[in-house]
Amino acid sequence: MTTIFLVFLFIIQIICFYFLALLYTKVSKFDDLEKKQRKLMAEMDDSIGAYLSELKDENERLIEQLTIRVQEPSSPKVTKGNEPAPEESATLKDYEPVMAVTMPKIPVQLAIKSYNAVATGQGHNPEETTVAPVAMDARTQAIRLHDAGQTIEEIAKKLGKGRTEIELILKFR
Repeated sequence: MTTIFLVFLFIIQIICFYFLALLYTKVSKFDDLEKKQRKLMAEMDDSIGAYLSELKDENERLIEQLTIRVQEPSSPKVTKGNEPAPEESATLKDYEPVMAVTMPKIPVQLAIKSYNAVATGQGHNPEETTVAPVAMDARTQAIRLHDAGQTIEEIAKKLGKGRTEIELILKFR
């Protein structure tokens, strides 16, 4: 009877060792997966950082070009022979747009001011901004009304939209 009991314990012990080895392999797979995830996250952080720095450089270049555009007159200065001045023609060619675009003065200045405020860390102070009120689209109106504490039904009635549409606008703001 004791030999049967010992054989039974030996078999249970072998089964336990098998399950321990199985659990160890599962844990090691999860550790490898975690290392891969950390590596991917680091690569994504680097990629996003590079993208953001490129975007910042592009924004600064755009603001520089917009500032030059706003400050320069649209027509080149003319010399005696009805030809543009040689030093100015090269600079005007660099900034000449492919398509004719009329640039509004206030939004460009407001964009430059806003970008510079964010870049210097000053943030946005609504009291400093003195711009004439602009007609808002339904999305902006819905968000502002919701922030003011109105219900979805009230917003839908004011804007003449469906309740579901307002819910989606607020959900995906």
